[in-house]
Amino acid sequence: MAQELLDDGLVIIDKPPGHTSHEISAFVKRITGAKRTGHAGTLDPEVSGVLPVALGRATKLLRYIAGETKVYVGIIKFRNVQTPAQIEALFKKFTGELVQTPPKISAVRKVPRKRTIYSLRLLEVGAKNPRLALFEAKVGAGTYIRTLCEDIGKECGGARMEELRRTAVGEIKESDAVTMERLTDAMWLLKNRKDATELGRIISPPQRFIFLPKAVIKDSAIVSVRAGAQIAAPAMVSMESVSMGQKVALYSESGKFVGVGIARMSSEDLKQRKKGIVIKPERVHV
Repeated sequence: MAQELLDDGLVIIDKPPGHTSHEISAFVKRITGAKRTGHAGTLDPEVSGVLPVALGRATKLLRYIAGETKVYVGIIKFRNVQTPAQIEALFKKFTGELVQTPPKISAVRKVPRKRTIYSLRLLEVGAKNPRLALFEAKVGAGTYIRTLCEDIGKECGGARMEELRRTAVGEIKESDAVTMERLTDAMWLLKNRKDATELGRIISPPQRFIFLPKAVIKDSAIVSVRAGAQIAAPAMVSMESVSMGQKVALYSESGKFVGVGIARMSSEDLKQRKKGIVIKPERVHV
């Protein structure tokens, strides 16, 4: 069981500040002895928080794990003191769809991109230093909070991001994350005590964090799916409510994770039809 997780598992790391996401991924590889590792949702070196790291075969599923939304808690520092009402008004102005240019420290091309700020909430104003404000931001993938703080500052005489922590990636929460020290201790127990209990608590099968509608196929169809076949109506057992073109998580009727596919007909159409292609597999993992 332990080796299966090391060959095909996912660990949610509570990334400490001071390291790049790539470095954390490399540390996990060294600690676990995994053949390869990869991470979802890059964090800047000084940003802490939720960082999903995949081991072995699970790296091929990272794009389904990352999630479209991120939640951050941070501190913004204003050049001039703002009242809570003024801060909330600024936050409201920067909620919704906006255009961002990545900051200089980013590795991507510095071209404007549309981003969505789903919510921007004031949590607290500094008691000793009222120029500091604690906030929570729920944003779309690819949003730069540093840039957001600087853009807010342009409306009020200047502001910058002081600290930042990511508390959620999609449906993955801060409570799912473990420290590097805990991972190291779990591997020590496995190697020196032959005890995989702790490792089993912190490394999960990747499908645990794939939050897509579920489609169940017959066990007899797995061989054909592995060979590259699409899934027709007679091979279906059930499918949760989906629209045509939506991604689904594929499982066999015996409960085995098969992979991820794209629905070629809606769940409503499936109820009416006995023939036709229902799902096109996109990533077969079984």
